[in-house]
Amino acid sequence: MNVVYECVECIASFIEIFILYRIYNILFGDLRKKRGKKEEIVFTLGAVVIVFCCNRVALFSYFTLLFGVLYVSLSAVYIYKIKYIVSFSVSSFYFLCMAYVESLYITAVAAFFGGQETFIYLTSQKSMQRVWMICVGKTLWVLLYFGAKQVIKKITLKHNYTRELIVVSCVGTCGFVFLTEQTWKGFGKSITGVWFLGVVFIASFLFGLYFVTESKEQKMNLKITRTRNQLLEENYQALNDIYTSNAKIYHDLNNHLNVLYQFLEEGEMDEAKKYIRQISQPIQKITKTVWTGVDVVDVIISSKVEKMRNKGISWDINAEFPKNTNIQPYDLCTILSNLLDNAVEAVERTGEAGNISLTIRKINYFLMIRITNSCIGKNESFDVFPETTKEDKVMHGWGLQNVQETVQKYGGTLKFRQEENQFIVDVMMFFEGETESEKE
Repeated sequence: MNVVYECVECIASFIEIFILYRIYNILFGDLRKKRGKKEEIVFTLGAVVIVFCCNRVALFSYFTLLFGVLYVSLSAVYIYKIKYIVSFSVSSFYFLCMAYVESLYITAVAAFFGGQETFIYLTSQKSMQRVWMICVGKTLWVLLYFGAKQVIKKITLKHNYTRELIVVSCVGTCGFVFLTEQTWKGFGKSITGVWFLGVVFIASFLFGLYFVTESKEQKMNLKITRTRNQLLEENYQALNDIYTSNAKIYHDLNNHLNVLYQFLEEGEMDEAKKYIRQISQPIQKITKTVWTGVDVVDVIISSKVEKMRNKGISWDINAEFPKNTNIQPYDLCTILSNLLDNAVEAVERTGEAGNISLTIRKINYFLMIRITNSCIGKNESFDVFPETTKEDKVMHGWGLQNVQETVQKYGGTLKFRQEENQFIVDVMMFFEGETESEKE
């Protein structure tokens, strides 16, 4: 009997702690360098061993709960490289939820079958009844986890609820200790109702976070859509102006030919050359320069180069783009358009005639993009988007957010750094297609 009981207790502890690691993975999985569940399983087994030893002393103790919170939160910092306060908030809230649900379950069973004697028996005695209670309880806990999974997925790193989780955990812990002591002193059916209210409060808080997050993301998506449309409109207008000028030239081609004919008839060669230069300026703007071999992308780069030229910014373009890749032209346009616009604006803020360089290279199955612009500042690297110097801090950053999402679409990375008065943006994306070595 003891062997069966100990095995069930260990399995129950494993389920409780492993589910918490799975929740960490949902929230912070993108921060992990190593994928897989190996580390989680190892740390879970370690916790099970220690909990087993604690249960040999007492089946229930506040120390065991405290140990669980500290152990898992510290190990999560190691696995996911997150701040301890963030890890602690998740761990403490999880154990609080589990403690309230388990207490509600036990008191409900005791209320219908024997009252206080059953409650004491289930919480302090090793018995077959406790084994069945554990099996049913952990089954319900697993079902609750899968049921709340979508809610948990919504609460991501995009929205930091650390403070709220800690406040609710502190208040909830005080309530848990008080209710536990009251339950031990004088058990009654009414106490089950109080535990139920506690569970309802926690569930309401969790769903409240879900709906707040949903609302924030809807507003965020609306702003992103507006910004994308604005960027598309700006690029379209720039290209449309060039094409319109070009169309006017071709429309008046017959008139231009007549004027040139008159100059040549009268032997005015210098005037003819001057006239040709004047009417060819709009054509030169749209003259096809093959930067990448992708027409749409080449037009975008040409328009940005023209923008740099008009603002007196020197530029250097070196592009080597692989053929037959899965990288869509509109995605490449999103990346180059946003980053080059940011580079132009950054150079303008220096108040000097700066420079911008664009390098596109392929290395095996990786496309590397580097954009460098002159700036004023200290050497620095950024783990997240660098803080804007613009007045409109709310709207700024959506362009970079678009770039980040596009890069992640191809399993890539986006990094920023500043060194020797140069701001450098590095983009790396994985592409599917034939490399030169494979073609040979």
